[in-house]
Amino acid sequence: MAKILDVKPFADKMLKRLKRERKFFGKISLASIKAGRDSSRDVYIASQIRLAEELDIDYQLFEFGKGDDTRVLELIKSLNKNKLVKGVIIHKPLPGRWDEFGLLNNLAPSKDIEGITPYNLGRIFLKNPGFLPPTVLSVLEVLKIVDICIYGKNVTLIGFSSHIGKPLSIILTDRFATVSLTHIATYEKQYLPFFLRSADIIISCVGKPQFIRGTWIKKGALIIDVGISRYKGRLCGDVNFKEVEKKASFITPVPGGVGVFTALFLFSNLLKSAKQG
Repeated sequence: MAKILDVKPFADKMLKRLKRERKFFGKISLASIKAGRDSSRDVYIASQIRLAEELDIDYQLFEFGKGDDTRVLELIKSLNKNKLVKGVIIHKPLPGRWDEFGLLNNLAPSKDIEGITPYNLGRIFLKNPGFLPPTVLSVLEVLKIVDICIYGKNVTLIGFSSHIGKPLSIILTDRFATVSLTHIATYEKQYLPFFLRSADIIISCVGKPQFIRGTWIKKGALIIDVGISRYKGRLCGDVNFKEVEKKASFITPVPGGVGVFTALFLFSNLLKSAKQG
């Protein structure tokens, strides 16, 4: 039976540290840009707003329609010049026809507290990161808490987004894990169970409710569930929890797992930006 990560003591400790650091600064503003609707994104935004209030951060939410990409670009350029704004979040997914690269490329890397601009992502490849994506930092924190040596371990990542799967694959490879980066085509071709059965560590970040089955993993695997979605009116992760916990050595719950750290690391990056001026 898997050990379930209790994040609360670690999250409480991190929040206390952030509150101590916050006292060294005056007014800090965080700009949050949202376009369209997405339930899992709204959950994340709600957690950001609660934490901003607790840390006395001015949280500015800008909401746009699907045809407002030109206005968003103008806003980003304006926020780059605003000295009180220390961080800018561009919530994904963005509407399909938007020029995502163009928007991110116009965001000042010093205010990119999500670590998703071309500049900040590129630094990961050179082992000299600026801002790392908060979810990536959250997964690394879980690995630190579990105190597992990943040297030579087989790690299977499910999902290859630019803010989780791809940067994680580089960072874990740099730590000499053997990384398999899987995605929708792996699943559709029915190869995913093959990769999971040989994995010592499984990190899933696709937002597909309960699709990872207990029969797909080997006994003793460590499971980090990053996905979040709604199923039958309740929040859940990518993992079929009841099945997987019978075989795994360790598993993170959803809700109450990796996501608890993500907002904390976002604000940790914000304070890091404030320190840099």
